[in-house]
Formats: sequence, structure tokens, C-alpha cells
Amino acid sequence: MLHRMFRTAPFKKSRAHLLSGITEITEDDRKWLYSELEDYLKDDSVQSMAGFIQHGNVTTLQHSLRVAEASLALDRALGSRSDRHTLAVSALLHDYYLYDWHGRSLKYCNHGFTHPEAAMQNAVRHFNVSKDIRDAIRTHMWPLTLLHIPKSREAAILCAADKYCSLTETLFCRKRKG
Repeated sequence: MLHRMFRTAPFKKSRAHLLSGITEITEDDRKWLYSELEDYLKDDSVQSMAGFIQHGNVTTLQHSLRVAEASLALDRALGSRSDRHTLAVSALLHDYYLYDWHGRSLKYCNHGFTHPEAAMQNAVRHFNVSKDIRDAIRTHMWPLTLLHIPKSREAAILCAADKYCSLTETLFCRKRKG
């Protein structure tokens, strides 16, 4: 049931051809993913991510779920046989920084560089995640975070899936003016 409740919002149909393949997962994979993430998705702090905009009109929770689905699709397409639990949880929590970075405050001007560390610290504090999950979260912004290079399959896939989803959300999920 959770896999239907949290199904990610579709992109505009006119741009659907740009998104085919990488973001498509089977219904069995989707059921597995939402079952695997069920306890996390019930958590109030994870739910609070729905209150923050990530890119365009996409919330941080929607973005994270899209990245989780894209990560599984990319893993399957590459045949990389990653640890699916690590991939799913790190994708869900990769932007678990829990603040609105869109304000004009100087406090958030380095968000792109600093949020992976904040997300990782929150994931450790709230869920005591494994070292592999911590590493994937911490390195997902490479190459922007130059010294934090993905060193595992899961981290590299998360990094690529996040870039893909961020780009498509920024280009095709914009707020309408007026």
C-alpha cells in the first residue's frame, strides 16, 4: 500500500520521452522499494521533507523517492548487482538535511557543498545508518564536493541518479508564474 501512497509525481507527458528507461522500474521493484523504506517513510522527520521544495515544484521527499527509483533502475540497467538496501536507504536519505535552502540568507549560500554532511549527520542521529549508507550520502554531490569521491557501486549509482533527477526536475518541473 505504501508504494501507491508515495508514488512519485509524474513528469509532464510532453517530456515523458526524455525520461523513459532510467526512471522506470517494475511494479515488483516498486513494491520491494516501498516495503524496504516503510519504516523510514513512517518517521515524522522523513515526512517533514515533504514541506521543503527541492527543485522547481518538487519537494525534497518527492525528489528523494524519485532518486531511489532511478537508482534501482540504473542499477538494473548496468547489471551492477549493488546492495539494494544500501542503495534504497541512501537514496531516500541523501537530502535529509531538513531545512529550506531557498532563503536569501547567507547561511545557505553554500548549500550544495554542505548539505551532504548535514544529511549524513541527520541520518546517523535519527537512524544510526551503516558506514556504506553514510558514505553514499556524503559523496552524492561529487564532483561539487571535490574531495568526497564515491567509492562504492551504491555511492556512484546514487550520485548519477541524483544528477539525472535533479536535472529533469529543474528543467521540467518549474513553478508556473502568475
